[in-house]
Amino acid sequence: MNVQQLKRTLLGLPPRKSVLIESKHGMGKSQVVAQCAAEMSKRLGKPFGFIDIRLGQYEVGDLIGMPEKCPTYTIVNKVFKNGIIVEEKTVAENVTVHDLPLWFPRDQLSYGYLFFDELNRGSRDTQQWAFQVVLDYRVNFHDVPDGWRVIAACNDNQDAYNILSLDPALYDRFMVIKFRPTVEEWLDHAASIDVHDAIIKYVKKHPKDLDPPEKIQSGVRYSSRRSWVMLSDVIKYMTKTGDDVLRDFDYLSYLSLGYVGPIIMNNFVSFIQKDYKVYTAAEILSNFPKYKEEFEKMVATDFAYYNAELVEHMKEMKTKLNPKQCVNLYDYIKTVPKEVRMGFWSEFLEKVPELATAWYTSDKSIANILKLSFLRPTK
Repeated sequence: MNVQQLKRTLLGLPPRKSVLIESKHGMGKSQVVAQCAAEMSKRLGKPFGFIDIRLGQYEVGDLIGMPEKCPTYTIVNKVFKNGIIVEEKTVAENVTVHDLPLWFPRDQLSYGYLFFDELNRGSRDTQQWAFQVVLDYRVNFHDVPDGWRVIAACNDNQDAYNILSLDPALYDRFMVIKFRPTVEEWLDHAASIDVHDAIIKYVKKHPKDLDPPEKIQSGVRYSSRRSWVMLSDVIKYMTKTGDDVLRDFDYLSYLSLGYVGPIIMNNFVSFIQKDYKVYTAAEILSNFPKYKEEFEKMVATDFAYYNAELVEHMKEMKTKLNPKQCVNLYDYIKTVPKEVRMGFWSEFLEKVPELATAWYTSDKSIANILKLSFLRPTK
């Protein structure tokens, strides 16, 4: 299943139906489950829980709970009477009762996902513990609330990962989903979370480099969807703080090596050297006509990066825009797609109001092209 198919399944399944999601690492399994939990809260109009439990970090005692002696305790058992299953309560004396673990949902009217991530990294004991909760939604005589579902996730290549094979009987208690998100889905997601333009363009040109290869080895660094996002975060942060790493190819090699591995690193740096040009805000303001042809080839997601760079640069300027800079910024705005023009002007007016107002009033053509009378600067 791809992302949309997985979301459709998780959102459509009734409560108390367990799902196991299998894929390589870094494919976004937990992220999709969290997104579905958020969507369920909207559909139900009430809180929807998301309890993330990594079985590999627990011992079976942590899951069962600490034993405690109770003078009296009401035991609830399910029994058949006249062919119908009913609950039967019995008060027992001097019994040992296990405390409920901290994560256990106690509100019987609540809804949510019990998310068992990295299921096959748990010990045999913890996997044995999972048998009852996955199928019967019951833990030590305590029922999981009716509105909850068990969603598990794991890596599906036993030869490459330090994992245990799942017991066939445990495996049989799940609906098993082979998760294979598409490159296009990742590109859409990357644009929505503002992944750096250079990485988006590289993946568009080299889609096979987005994910690790089919055969991987332990201890070897490979690219993944997660590692590309992490590399993007670092590049954006360092560039914002004044260290333009995309212009220092030697350093970029070291930086990207730590996130995507040696083979992809060479390809990525070569792409930046030959095929990718990063223009600074100062270059746009001082000499935009020189670069206009390149900007006309860009798409909306490209401009999101440059809009932010321009606003931050003008925020740091100590003087107003000179006539040439005003003309170049106007020319840039004419080139920006209409759908992102409003975003630029809103951010510019909010963060640098004095400079924005001076530019806006420098030429009537600016007001005409913005066509945002409700965002005119106040005098």
